[in-house]
Amino acid sequence: MMVWGVFWILENYPDFNRLRNSPKVIRLIFCAFISYYIFQVLGLFYSEDLKMGLSNSFGRLSLVLFPLLLFYPGEMIKNKVMTLLRVFTLSTAAYLVLCLGYATYRSIEIVNGIWIFNPHPPEYAYLSYYYGSDLTVFQHPSYFAMYVILSAFIAFEAWFDNSLKIQMRALWLLLALILLISLFFLSSRAGLLAAIILIPVYFFQKLKKLNKSKLVFIGILVLLFISIPLLLKNQRVQYLYDEILQKESIGENKEEPRVIIWKSASKLILGNFVLGVGIGDVRDELVKEYISRGETEMVELKLNAHNQFVEVFLENGVIGFFLFLIIIGLMVYAAITGKNLLYGVFILMMIIFFIFESILYRFAGVSFFSIFSLLLFYYKPAMINTE
Repeated sequence: MMVWGVFWILENYPDFNRLRNSPKVIRLIFCAFISYYIFQVLGLFYSEDLKMGLSNSFGRLSLVLFPLLLFYPGEMIKNKVMTLLRVFTLSTAAYLVLCLGYATYRSIEIVNGIWIFNPHPPEYAYLSYYYGSDLTVFQHPSYFAMYVILSAFIAFEAWFDNSLKIQMRALWLLLALILLISLFFLSSRAGLLAAIILIPVYFFQKLKKLNKSKLVFIGILVLLFISIPLLLKNQRVQYLYDEILQKESIGENKEEPRVIIWKSASKLILGNFVLGVGIGDVRDELVKEYISRGETEMVELKLNAHNQFVEVFLENGVIGFFLFLIIIGLMVYAAITGKNLLYGVFILMMIIFFIFESILYRFAGVSFFSIFSLLLFYYKPAMINTE
């Protein structure tokens, strides 16, 4: 990031006035990111845990740095956006292969000179090295699911690129399908839901010009109908499904953890509606609520809000929440006016993940969101042959 920043300055310092030539909407998105970040930093003045507040502020610098570099990225980057996106897709696929390879390595053991394949960790036999966090190891499965979904749609875009040879297009299509299948093993419920919603939307919009949208829509419905039984066999989905049925059968009314978290956060929001509790005190305040509810496990884990919209409202109140919505609103406007389907898919995907996770709590989420929120604005999809 620092090297990129230095070269950005060297490229633009002779005439910074030309930065005004960037599209108005991208300048507004940039200003919205800056305003949102500044307001978050102001939360340090009323945060009791200053150390955590400074840590969070530093960890979210990407909300400023990447928009700064990308609202006027230079001609080379603007002309190579498609290449950059495809490199990202191939890198995501490479990391997936690495994860699968490591899972296989951990599953093989030698007992009395005999090679044995056992994908279940000895301490937790009900888990598998090929599922969830045991598969991704160094990355949270929900974050990696975001990378995989965006990469899959970038691969689909390559499939529709008629400038590529048919063999190359077929490889991109195969890669997209492999990436989507990997979501089953990542076991991110937000990821699975996002894929189920986005795939029909994407292909329906993509193929309208070919007058095949009805046929494609029917085909997707059939595919989803077939895939639902497979999804129910997913360990995490099946566990959730069985847990709900078990609670119903024994009449247990215990709430889901996320519902408890959101209720706790809602109580705090009502008491700190205008400015929030501050960027450094969210975890501490939530823990106090968990204690009052007798949720000892949540206290030990110090769970965050597990919803980005709730997290923003809790941190920065209605003002910060409004600034955050402005960012998303401007992105939606840019995607619609620019007829940029891939940008729209990215935005809808992020909204779905925001509902289930505090994505901007980790650097992996902050950097991903801040980079592609502006980089995808410059993406120009390949023309589809309608003949």
